[in-house]
Amino acid sequence: MSARLRIGDRERTATAERLTAHAADGRLSVEELESRLERAHGAVYDDELRAVEVDLPSAARPARRDPWPAPPFVALLLLGAIAAVALTAVVGHPFFPPLVAAFVLWRFAAFRHPIRRSRP
Repeated sequence: MSARLRIGDRERTATAERLTAHAADGRLSVEELESRLERAHGAVYDDELRAVEVDLPSAARPARRDPWPAPPFVALLLLGAIAAVALTAVVGHPFFPPLVAAFVLWRFAAFRHPIRRSRP
């Protein structure tokens, strides 16, 4: 016979927070969220609590990876700047295509991978 572990308020609250996050992400409707929250707050054992979110993705699972991972843009930008300076020295006048390419790569990186800033 397997021993069932009793849970406390901390576990119930953590589950309720995860359920609310899933609802905010659009995985649960308001009615489904309310139903699961009632079951979570009424749970006494850990298996009852796990059953509430068994069909939802867990935080332990890694999120899907971007099919276009960000290349090392800093290195590419630095190479473009070095190439522009070197070509400028060789040609004798400013050579802008590497600088333009570096700028385009920088903007593309900002578009594909925007900076997520935390709000105070």
